[in-house]
Amino acid sequence: MLDAKKHISSLVKVNSALNWGVQNHYRKLGLTYVDVPEIVGITGACENVDTLFKVGNRLSVPLFMTQTGQLSLEQSLQYYSGVYTLIHSGRDEEFEDERHLRQFRLIEEEFDCTLAGMTRANCDDEKMFTALLDHIEHAVQAAIMAVVEECGEELRNQYDRDVDWLKEVGQRPFFKIPYEEAIVILGWNGFPNIKFGDDLKANHEETVVNLVNQKLNKGKEGKRLLPVFITKYPKEIKFFNMKVSLADPRVVMSADLILPLSGEAAGSAVREHDGDKLKDRLLSSTMYELHIGRGGTYEDFKWYVDGIVNAGKTNPHAGYGIGNERVIQFILGKNDIRECSLFSLLTKESGDWDVSKSGKMYLFSADKKMVLLSIGKEINKKKLLPTIKKLTDSNFVFYATEKTHHFLNNNNINSTLVYKISENGKPNIKDLLRENFFDVIVNIPTHKFAPNSELTDGRRIRKEALRTKAALITDMQVAEDFLREYGVTSKIPNP
Repeated sequence: MLDAKKHISSLVKVNSALNWGVQNHYRKLGLTYVDVPEIVGITGACENVDTLFKVGNRLSVPLFMTQTGQLSLEQSLQYYSGVYTLIHSGRDEEFEDERHLRQFRLIEEEFDCTLAGMTRANCDDEKMFTALLDHIEHAVQAAIMAVVEECGEELRNQYDRDVDWLKEVGQRPFFKIPYEEAIVILGWNGFPNIKFGDDLKANHEETVVNLVNQKLNKGKEGKRLLPVFITKYPKEIKFFNMKVSLADPRVVMSADLILPLSGEAAGSAVREHDGDKLKDRLLSSTMYELHIGRGGTYEDFKWYVDGIVNAGKTNPHAGYGIGNERVIQFILGKNDIRECSLFSLLTKESGDWDVSKSGKMYLFSADKKMVLLSIGKEINKKKLLPTIKKLTDSNFVFYATEKTHHFLNNNNINSTLVYKISENGKPNIKDLLRENFFDVIVNIPTHKFAPNSELTDGRRIRKEALRTKAALITDMQVAEDFLREYGVTSKIPNP
């Protein structure tokens, strides 16, 4: 059995060879390397916004570790016809197992129709899709061949790998099967309840690889299996910017590359370049529904949908991401992806993810104080302005109802808009109150001239504030004195 030290040493060499092999391949194609941001907004998510790593910051702006550089690469297509990057992708998983990592390396490419011999005017979706599969296949093969050439001895002697077979994988075309056909053969082979529209799990993918190889790769058994593309998935289970097929509107022009043993190693698609269709797909997506439920808005995607795609700044294009560790797992023949991840092995040694440290993040993050401001009269807003300005230098985050929010922003004070209880927008005061979100609530209505809805909102805010034990202020002079003292002590006095 290979000892840990020797394995890590070999893994470093394999990982290095893989990265250089793919990058050299891209350079020969004429692609341009682009550094993409690794701290991003919601557009850095793949499909599940719940697995984004949150990044704390002094402005309390919602930022995350990127999961994909895809949209940033698409931005870069304004300037180059083909681009690629190599990122650290983060998944906020509760734990790692033999198939899931919290951090891994992702190779990503985006290329436009001119690299496939077409123009914007005569671009054909099916030709783009064929070119996309070719790009993925050749990139993965370049990675495999680079590792074989540089690390062949280690593969043979330390991992008992059939290097001649790996060379063959690096040269032979990969197999392809449409998603719908994969569902049919799965139904005949142990999964009678599977149906069109279901997302494929690891055991489904493994079965498809085995069945396709049995049919098309006769005489090759056991470990001698070729990778398989599963193509054209149902649009409901894929990312919103994947182009819907004109031939079959149920599916998108997408493909996942499934490697024997390691599973899904690449996700890809032709991108939707019709801005109106793109917006419709976004607004009807599950990801967007989750985003809105957490207080996000369409504005978070507007720069991409309207500013890039609808503005026609890029040619029709396609792209993909390849998980390094999945490719390495296939090359090494390992059952556990953690053994193929330097991140996982090195952090295991350092103990960074030790569960005994759970809950101690507060020791390293600022203790933010959340203040809700709902101030009716303009004169009262102006009176409190100097005190609020002083608090902006302290550790305070202001949330404000619409008119107060605009007043503060017009006076160069950052605040987050919250909607009144009687309004439907997100984030809504009622939801935040239920979560005991606010430390201090300053609720000073216009009283005499207030419409019924404002009086109702004010009563409900005050009632909920008492339930949550937040400091509640309804008098202007008290508000001024309280906030002044609050700013000096940086502590929350008892309400």
